[in-house]
Amino acid sequence: MKVAVKSLEMKARPFLKWAGGKINLIHELVKFLPPDINQRRYIEPFLGGGSMFFYLAPKKSIVSDINNKLINCYKQIRDNPDQVFYTLVNYQKRHSSKFYYALRDKYNKSSDSAEEAAQFIYLNKAAFNGIFRVNNRGEFNVPFNQKEKIGIPSMEQLAAASRLLKKTKIISADYKSVLGKTNEGDFLYLDPPYPPLNGTAYFTHYTKEKFIMQDQQELANIANIASNAGAKVLISNANTEDIKHLYNNWHKIILPVRRWITCKKEKHLVEELIIKNY
Repeated sequence: MKVAVKSLEMKARPFLKWAGGKINLIHELVKFLPPDINQRRYIEPFLGGGSMFFYLAPKKSIVSDINNKLINCYKQIRDNPDQVFYTLVNYQKRHSSKFYYALRDKYNKSSDSAEEAAQFIYLNKAAFNGIFRVNNRGEFNVPFNQKEKIGIPSMEQLAAASRLLKKTKIISADYKSVLGKTNEGDFLYLDPPYPPLNGTAYFTHYTKEKFIMQDQQELANIANIASNAGAKVLISNANTEDIKHLYNNWHKIILPVRRWITCKKEKHLVEELIIKNY
C-alpha cells in the first residue's frame, strides 16, 4: 500500500546541509513508513536538517534536538523569517575567509536571537563540507570551505518553513525527555548520531557531550519501551554488528548509500540500517 506523503519539491523543504542528513535518501526511507502515517502524531528527537519532517509536513508533531543553536535557528525561522533572511543577505555580501572566522568567533559568544540564527545558517553554508562540529568547550570550530560564493535560502523558502514550523512543538532537549512524551499511536522517527565509521570520529562531536555507544544502548531501551506502549517506530542507523544486536527482535533492512563520511573530498559507499517495529 502506498503512503500518501507530500513531495520534497514543495516549498517547505530543508534549508541546512547536515552531516548524516537524509535529503538524498528520503525517497527510499518513506517506503518504510506505516500506511497510516498521516493519522499519527509525529515525534522526531534528533531533528538535525529535518529531511523527514519537511517531507511529511505533519499536521501534529513534536520535533527536538539537543543542539540549542540549531533549535534556536528553527524557532527564529518560525517567528522572524524576514529578520533572519535580511541578515543572511548582508552576510552573503560580505562572504570571505576573513569574515567567516570573525563571524564564527562572534557566533561562539552569541545567545538566542534572529541574528544568531542567521549566523548559524551562514556558517552552515560556508563551513567545510557543511559539518557541524564543536570542541570540548562547545565551540563551533569547523574551518572555512574556501568557496568564493555561497547560496542562502530564499525568502520564500524561509517563509514556507516558517508556516510549517508554526504547526509543530519545537523543543531543545535530550531525546530521553522527548521520548518520555510518547503516547500510544504516535509515530517516532529516530535518526541519532551514528557510531564512527572509517575514522569519522567527528560524527560524535555534535555536542560537547558527544553520543557514544552507551547512548546507543539507552536509546534502544527507550525505543523498546515506546514500542511496547503502542508507538510505531522507525530508526535510521549505521549497519554495524553492535547496532544490529541492540535491535534483535526488530525488522531490519540494509540500504547502500553513497555519502560523505570523512573530512576529505571523496565519497564512500556505506550501508544504512533501517530498523522498524512494524
